[in-house]
Amino acid sequence: MLRAEMDALPIQEQTGLSYASENAGVMHACGHDGIVASALVLARILAEEGEVFPVRMRFLFEPAEEIGEGAKRMLAAGALDGEPDIFLMFHYAVDQSFGMAVHEGQASAMINGMEIRVHGKSSHWCEAHKGIDSIYAASLVVKALHDLNETYKGKGPCLIGIGTIHGGEYSNIITDLVTLRGNIRAAYEEDYQALDKRLKETLNEIEAKTGTRIELEYPKPAVLPFANDPELTRIAETAGRKIFGEQFLLEGEEQLFLSGDNAYRYFLHTKGLFSVFLAGIPDKGYPLHHPKFQIDEDILPYSLEALYEILSGIDKDM
Repeated sequence: MLRAEMDALPIQEQTGLSYASENAGVMHACGHDGIVASALVLARILAEEGEVFPVRMRFLFEPAEEIGEGAKRMLAAGALDGEPDIFLMFHYAVDQSFGMAVHEGQASAMINGMEIRVHGKSSHWCEAHKGIDSIYAASLVVKALHDLNETYKGKGPCLIGIGTIHGGEYSNIITDLVTLRGNIRAAYEEDYQALDKRLKETLNEIEAKTGTRIELEYPKPAVLPFANDPELTRIAETAGRKIFGEQFLLEGEEQLFLSGDNAYRYFLHTKGLFSVFLAGIPDKGYPLHHPKFQIDEDILPYSLEALYEILSGIDKDM
C-alpha cells in the first residue's frame, strides 16, 4: 500500500505560479500536491501494466494529515482491511536539491501540539497596580522557551516552538488572558519527556514571578515516531543509488528531521518505508509552510522511477 496525503494549509499562496491555489487562504505549502500527482501517475503506470507487474498495489489518498487526524479516520474506514504486507510513503523536501534520502531505523520524530493559557487580571492601564499583566507573562514564556531551546542538550535534536499568540481586546486594557499555541518535538522520547518536564517547571516559575495562573494542555495524544523496516531500507537504497547515483543519501538517526506524521498508526500494523525526495530549488527555495513554497518539478520523473524500482525490488527480494 502507498499513502499519499492530500490536504492543504491555511496560507495565502504567494508563488505566482500558473497552478497556484484558486482558493483564497488555502495553499499546498507542504508538497502534498506533488505527492498526489506522483501517486496518481504511478497508479496509472501500474494499471496500464496490469498483470505484467507482479506487485498488487493499493493507493491510499489521505486527507487531514496536517491536523493529525487522517490516518485515524482512514483506519476506521477500513484502509488496512485485507492486511497489506507493506506500507510505503514518501515526501518532497526542499532543504536540499535533487536527490533522495532514506533513514536507517527511526524515520520520524515524536511531536505534540500544546496550548498555554496565561491568566492575569483585567484593569485600566491608569490603574495598572490593580491588574496582572498576562501579556508580560506570556512574553516571558516565549523568551524562556527560546532560551530552553538554546541551552538544552539532549540525546538528539529537539525543540519547543510557539506558532500563535492571541490576547487583548483594546489598547488601554490590561488583558486577563493570553493563549499561546505551539508544539514540542524530539527525535527521542527521553528528550520529549525532559522538555515537557522543563516546560512545566518554567511555567511554574513564571507564575510565581508574575502572579499569573498558567495552564498547559496537550489537546491530543502525542504523534509517535516510526522506523523504516531494515529490508525495505536496503531495497530503497538499491533503487535510490540506481536512479540518483551519488545524490542518494542513506542517513542515520542523528540526521533525523524533526517532522512527525500520523502515519505512525499504519506502521503499528505493518512494516513500512518512508522515502524523501530532495526537491529544493537552488538559490530560490522557501521552507515548508511558507507562502512562496514550491518544489523543483524536475524531481518528479526521477521520484516516479525510484518508487517503481522500490516496488520491483519488493517483488524480487521479499
